[in-house]
Amino acid sequence: MKKIFFTTLLVGLLIFCAPVVAKWALVHTDPDKQAKHFFDPTTVRQSGDHYKKVWILSSYDERQKGGYQSLKTFYEFDCESDRARSYTMLLYPGVMAQGSTIGAHHDELKEWFDYSETSFFKRISTAVCSR
Repeated sequence: MKKIFFTTLLVGLLIFCAPVVAKWALVHTDPDKQAKHFFDPTTVRQSGDHYKKVWILSSYDERQKGGYQSLKTFYEFDCESDRARSYTMLLYPGVMAQGSTIGAHHDELKEWFDYSETSFFKRISTAVCSR
């Protein structure tokens, strides 16, 4: 019960606060998926010796399955290995996280995933880990 309350409170605070302070920096454009990926430099936080946490925005030219057109995800990057994991995902009906959230997911036990040198995650991790 406490975990559900805390998660709901956390997501509520993130929804309320994130749009006000976001200053999205474009890091990758994917013409095949008609998507642009951004990160918010003001949200980069140290997490341990070689980990960084940051909000990432993915905005699509067209509405995706599930009805969203953009999503914000809170990621943690391992700056010594090419891997990351997500904690919180917020779905929005409009581009650039416009409109009220239409879905949210939070999972603190998320597994790490590896990414390639050519992925947009590598571009984001390079920008985030250099801060």
